[in-house]
Amino acid sequence: MIAASSPILLEQRDRPVRSCRCGPGLLIVGACVLLYRTVALLAGEARTVLKRWVVALTVIEMIVDVVAVVAAARWWRTRALDHARLPLRLGAVAAVVHAVRVLVFVLGRTGPWVDVDVRPEHRADHNQRWSWAQVVFAGVMSTLGIVGVVAVWRVRRRSS
Repeated sequence: MIAASSPILLEQRDRPVRSCRCGPGLLIVGACVLLYRTVALLAGEARTVLKRWVVALTVIEMIVDVVAVVAAARWWRTRALDHARLPLRLGAVAAVVHAVRVLVFVLGRTGPWVDVDVRPEHRADHNQRWSWAQVVFAGVMSTLGIVGVVAVWRVRRRSS
């Protein structure tokens, strides 16, 4: 039987923390999902339907997503905790920019800001395309993304 303070057991216990690829892998998957949704939005008719500032916000989100994927891939390849800082920050920025874009989308469907994000000639078609369930789902998922960013930030802050 191996003692609890055995070097073999300590090495096995420390190994998952050092060599785990779960964090960077999850970050890559999350950024790729956001990247896919952004590219699908831009490849569709969003460039003609949405106002220019919303399209610019979407392009900024796409750029941040691509850089986050590249930085997370580097972290995943090297497994070095030193390389975790940039991808985590870029992932947080991507989640916040996405949340702002979703907030604009949700506000554009409600209250005094109806169609704040849509060009006037496309307002009728755009309103018929989105149901309240889809608008609420987008808002809830974006909120969960921000909660995840805050949770990871707090865990990393406590561990250091």
